[in-house]
Amino acid sequence: MNKIAIAAAVAAVLASTAGAASAQTTPAPAAPAAPSLGAVLAATPGLSITGYVYGTYDDFDTSSTLLRAYDTKPNGFNANGAAATVAYLPSSGFGGQVIVIGGNDAKALNGSNSFYLNNAFVQYATGGLTLMGGKFGSLSGFEVTNPMGNATVSRSILFWDMEPGSLTGVRASYAVSPALTLIGGVNNGWVSPQPSNTSKTIELGASGSPNAMFSYMADYYRGQSPLFGGSTNGVLQLLDLVGTFNVNSALTLGANVDLLSKDDVPLASGGTGTGKSNGLALYATYALTSEWGVAARGEYVDDKDGMVSGTNGTANKLKELTLAVNYTPMKNVKLSAEVRQDKSDTAIFTKKDGTPTTQQSSLELMAVYSF
Repeated sequence: MNKIAIAAAVAAVLASTAGAASAQTTPAPAAPAAPSLGAVLAATPGLSITGYVYGTYDDFDTSSTLLRAYDTKPNGFNANGAAATVAYLPSSGFGGQVIVIGGNDAKALNGSNSFYLNNAFVQYATGGLTLMGGKFGSLSGFEVTNPMGNATVSRSILFWDMEPGSLTGVRASYAVSPALTLIGGVNNGWVSPQPSNTSKTIELGASGSPNAMFSYMADYYRGQSPLFGGSTNGVLQLLDLVGTFNVNSALTLGANVDLLSKDDVPLASGGTGTGKSNGLALYATYALTSEWGVAARGEYVDDKDGMVSGTNGTANKLKELTLAVNYTPMKNVKLSAEVRQDKSDTAIFTKKDGTPTTQQSSLELMAVYSF
């Protein structure tokens, strides 16, 4: 073997030895890191995760918070809670949404547990048609559960005492034009769980925005329900009308009308029959600056047979006036204060000394952070 061949063989041996040593001493490549939440969102256009955290301070002149939604403490601080929404709702194809609420608001909604599944549905959209199945919010009302979506701290009598909240069933909607969307559905009813011997509740609705200044929603519900007293399977009906008028960039006016009835309840005129309760809520919000705003709400409920007041068989009239101030120092933070007074024809409220009264006044403060 000549010198050149010998040198080549030695070089090959040395190279293989060095490679083996390098393989033994070089660490194995690290496993790829799990994608961050931001990366998942970026890789899935249309997927969103939002939510809020908020608390209130309440000061009532009564010993309870009758007719109120989430104002569960007549005096003191309230950790109302937090909510998170995960949604993927594309304009075409399959999607879904889940909303979980925790804290005292959840207890107000389900009576005991600190967590409440407010929404959990899947949907399919194609063209103007959208199909939904699962648990979703009702069509009714001017106000919403999310405190960032309201101009007052408290919710209206109509919102809490006359309108359904979340419903479980199926819903179909068809957008005829921006001015008209038709909606229909079937659900279990306003109570969860709904008694097994009651029929399903039907849902019909129409909504739209004919122009930039005006939008509306009209919806109708009919089904058997144990709510509002009387027979457990009495037929309950609600016609709900909502209108919003944007007068200009600063002033917005709104109205909500509820016509509620139920069969087989005690009547103020005597005996049993179809009880009725009619309600009206009027709203006004005005933006003083980009950070400061004021709001007012007035309500009148003609509770002809006492279904809403809890005085079944006795007619009653309810009135409510709320004035609020809102401060938004940044996009995700809202600080609010309101004064409110409720009045009743009958003494359904209770003073702190235990005596009945026809009035209930309150001061409420709220801080909300959204994400």
